[in-house]
Amino acid sequence: MTEVQEDNGSGKKPNARIRFIEQFLRQGQQGRLAGLLLGQLDAFNRIATTFGHERCDAFCADYAERLREILPPRTPIIRLSERRFALLVDCDSMSKVMDIATTLTEDNPPQLEVGGDQFLVDVTLGIAVYPSHADDASTLFRRAELALKEAREKELAFDIYRPDATQQQAALWKFETELQSAVANGNLEVYYQPKVEIATRRVCGVEALVRWRTESGNFVPASDFIPLAEANGVIVPLTWLVFDRIVAQIAAWPTLPEAFSVAVNVSPQILAHSEFTTRVKALKTAFDERKLKLMIELTEDSLVQGDASSLASIERLRKLGIDLAIDDFGKGYSSLTYLKQIPAAEIKIDKRFIGTIAIDETDKQIVKTVIALAHALGMRVVAEGVDSAESVAAITELACEMAQGFFIGRPMRGDLIPEWIEHYSSTATMRRLSVAREWPEKASI
Repeated sequence: MTEVQEDNGSGKKPNARIRFIEQFLRQGQQGRLAGLLLGQLDAFNRIATTFGHERCDAFCADYAERLREILPPRTPIIRLSERRFALLVDCDSMSKVMDIATTLTEDNPPQLEVGGDQFLVDVTLGIAVYPSHADDASTLFRRAELALKEAREKELAFDIYRPDATQQQAALWKFETELQSAVANGNLEVYYQPKVEIATRRVCGVEALVRWRTESGNFVPASDFIPLAEANGVIVPLTWLVFDRIVAQIAAWPTLPEAFSVAVNVSPQILAHSEFTTRVKALKTAFDERKLKLMIELTEDSLVQGDASSLASIERLRKLGIDLAIDDFGKGYSSLTYLKQIPAAEIKIDKRFIGTIAIDETDKQIVKTVIALAHALGMRVVAEGVDSAESVAAITELACEMAQGFFIGRPMRGDLIPEWIEHYSSTATMRRLSVAREWPEKASI
């Protein structure tokens, strides 16, 4: 069996592996396939931290020996780094390559043995096949890397390159570049969705929602670009831009109703950022000058997964007098533990429960239980996604304090908020019919 080791510190040129793969492909028999399996040992850092780097190096060497026993004789192994390796296999069908991948990941997974104890180590493989996926070594390697990336993102033991994956990655890269440019150039807008008190029909606040309008004039849903911004770090400048836009908007608003609040969504990465406290203090100062109330919204997923640094930031918010709202409650795996730990003032029940509350008895009972729990803990409750008079009637019956949704008002530009409030307030005062009919008609803004 041939083994090629490549180490940037060894003096070898970076393209040594490509030359070797090219040579292997040229030597292959006519009509046969060649599979490139790019592997990564996923617990490398964990082994090094737990048992030391020497034990980690020994494990990698032992695993290479183990591969010699598992794979067909003379199978080339290319050591790319301490944790990464590549295998080259000659085969007559795509299924043969898949069989080898299954053998490595499922039938013979890596094992670390220390003092008689055995620990399973995950290995992930990305597969590209010559000439089906590429007709040269460099492209074949890139596409195996792409398959490895897909496998890791999907939490699969292995994945095989798909022809459309390159286009998808190129499109994602372009999308990411456009988002970075939009943030850098300030081409994002902040819209505001009204929130009302159910009992008094008073407009008590708005939620600030970031919107991205592309050069073509189309809006990109926040659900499409916020996860990308969180993954690539753009969420930081994006958040500061939203803060600045909100400060400018509240300065332009005329006098608003008493105790009027503006809720701002914050991603979990921002909580631990070194600038967060300074930025939020400046935001709070601007709110205090206008006698408005600042509220920070965090998703329940971010609260459940929050680390010590994030929890410390949340505590600083409380000391600054900033209320915290738990957004999308019920969307993930709710934990009663964080309800005890987090000093939240509001719970916002996810719209998936509110949308069917009038027709689904199970959802109604869930909402009823959440409201009772929140009240027992001294928290207010906001129903999100209130899109019908029937939903209004249902949450009113359950003693929910506030509502937000299309039936009340769609997200709108900040300059339209004062006029909308005036219209809503006069309409709510004039109409004195049933609870459901006292609400103004849908806003078509």
